Amino acid sequence: MPGKFLSTISTILLIFCMLALLKRCALPKQRRPLKYLTRLHAPFGILLLLTGLFHGILAGNTDGGNAPAMITGKLAWMLLLLLTIFALLKWNPGNIRWRKLHIVLAVSVFIAAIFHTVSAVVF
Repeated sequence: MPGKFLSTISTILLIFCMLALLKRCALPKQRRPLKYLTRLHAPFGILLLLTGLFHGILAGNTDGGNAPAMITGKLAWMLLLLLTIFALLKWNPGNIRWRKLHIVLAVSVFIAAIFHTVSAVVF
């Protein structure tokens, strides 16, 4: 049961993190809640890393070893860890290469999370 709760929290945090892609458009400027949520991008990312870790630990102990979900979950979490480490090191955030790397890693985490969710439901 705690694994399902943490998976729901992790999914919500992932969606909130992905809202940062809207930061450059006019929508967050028009909608106050979106503007507030996009400001919390970094704390949401760190919370996502932690809830994902605890979800993986709890689901691994109770799931009985759903291999496809375990593999895709570990891949998603490792990509998220890499993304967070790079973000904490602040590899020249004004640099366009850094921004592109961050976006590519973020989209990769999102796609891996989708595969993880589908594999957990199907298998």
